[in-house]
Amino acid sequence: MRRFTWLPLLALLLTGCGHAAAPDPHHAQHTARPSASKRTLPAVKGFTLHRLADLTVATDRLSATAMGGDVYIFGGLRAAGSTTAIYRLRGKALSAAGTLPLPLHDLAAAPQGGAILVMGGGQVASSPKIFGYKPADGSLYLDANFPTPLSDLAAATLGQDVYVFGGFTGSVFSQAVYRISLQGSISRVATLPLGLRYTGAAAFQGSIYLFGGLGQAGYQSAIYRFTPGKGVTKVGSLPAAVAAPLVAPAQDGVLVLGGESGVNTDVSSVYLYTPGTGLRRIGSLPNPLGYGALVAMGKDSYDVIGGEDGAQRATGIYSLQLTR
Repeated sequence: MRRFTWLPLLALLLTGCGHAAAPDPHHAQHTARPSASKRTLPAVKGFTLHRLADLTVATDRLSATAMGGDVYIFGGLRAAGSTTAIYRLRGKALSAAGTLPLPLHDLAAAPQGGAILVMGGGQVASSPKIFGYKPADGSLYLDANFPTPLSDLAAATLGQDVYVFGGFTGSVFSQAVYRISLQGSISRVATLPLGLRYTGAAAFQGSIYLFGGLGQAGYQSAIYRFTPGKGVTKVGSLPAAVAAPLVAPAQDGVLVLGGESGVNTDVSSVYLYTPGTGLRRIGSLPNPLGYGALVAMGKDSYDVIGGEDGAQRATGIYSLQLTR
């Protein structure tokens, strides 16, 4: 397996304007954001990238989320197979932070209360298990089980609830939308228009938006909005059908990076989706990227972790800073 590398620049502005390198987002204060009614955000013009760290092994199909200013990275697929690794990224320092009870890739992770739910995934067969991970001491406990095994799923947190979308049961593409309460109960609360794997999910203003994915008929371009109590509605389309895009909430919408457009073929496009306005392209990554993780780190700052460019797995962890 060839090593995947991005351009070795400390800062790269992808819109061609000469801005300075973005500050390290991990040292920024995470403060409450003013409501849109109190101010109008300047439009996003582009973004900068700089390399923070490297994974110990090139890895794709992992999951990651932030808690307490740190990023926690779970599982993934390497040349040698699925891994049990859990890492913590604190600033630019990557360290071991625990071990999954079984090797997993194509899993999902989402914060809930003071823990992180680590859900589904698989090695050969899909897993129904939902583990709770405690960042304070790196411990894991079995929190619950899905009604069916589930890998290739997407998840996002709204309030105290975690919502899970689609996935693969081992035999069918799931159409289920599950709600996991803070008490650990699981209930099916909606149905997707089609069985969907590898969709990207991010919460914004009381709803969760889904981008692309893989259906029985192939790669998908639809953008869906899920709102608790109101179900799933199609609200737009990506310019190209992709699976496994990297998505995360922004101050004024949802950031959407890359995705797989065909077997061993990924894309490099970067978009900002704003409800009511739609999708706007804000640049391109130095290389195509899919099956990685995008983690929001505060005001206009993100971490981009692992993934793949076609058949090449990524080692890099990058800081991405939106420019306005």
